[in-house]
Amino acid sequence: MARGALAVKVTIHCEPQIPWHWPFARKMMQGLDAIGIPSRIVGCRERQSDVAILLGTSCWRAIEATGAYLLVDRASFRDPEFVSLVWNGHGRRGDHKVPRRPSVDRWKLHGVELKPWRTGRRTVLCGQTESYSPRWKSMLEWYQSAGNVCTHFRPHPAQPVNPTLLPEWRSFEDVARIVTLNSSVAVDAIINGIPTVVEDEGGMAWPGFTTGDDRIPWLRWLAWTQFSHEEIAAGETIRHLFE
Repeated sequence: MARGALAVKVTIHCEPQIPWHWPFARKMMQGLDAIGIPSRIVGCRERQSDVAILLGTSCWRAIEATGAYLLVDRASFRDPEFVSLVWNGHGRRGDHKVPRRPSVDRWKLHGVELKPWRTGRRTVLCGQTESYSPRWKSMLEWYQSAGNVCTHFRPHPAQPVNPTLLPEWRSFEDVARIVTLNSSVAVDAIINGIPTVVEDEGGMAWPGFTTGDDRIPWLRWLAWTQFSHEEIAAGETIRHLFE
């Protein structure tokens, strides 16, 4: 959106059968009103305005393909009290409108402990539910590509199956490295001091980190991609997203 577009009308799309959608949509509408942007909430899956706000990633493919949208996605940390807000794409493929020189203050405000780098013996392949990547046709294709350098497999909590021949490993203990496609587990691992490989450019932690890398510049950026429900309802903290 261009500067000076605060008067544009937007539509907030939510799925009433998903428990968090309706309460969050009300907070988003409240925040938009606080910064002078008229909006309305609908449950339909077709575009209703030039600008759409989409809650979650599973319902709105047709709207994503037809114009401007702000995606409300799962947070990279402190989920579910925080969400990620990004324009016109998933993960780093979209525009988070992060300030050009973000300070470390917002990261410190989040109160997330950054743990020292650790060592271990296992290299863990991390599962996820969908690929969201043009480089692989399916998750199975990626598992076959990446699995030959791994010793263990970590199933995704929402899809606790193991499509590989690797033994399972569900914790960060005794882990030397994890390998991900673009899952948010990469963020969690890096914050917990686990060297991480991210193989898709859309991953929020792409391309990953190795032992000893300085994580602070990345965390400064990351902190401006995540917002609490309370910040969104208040409006002012998200004003820059609509300028």
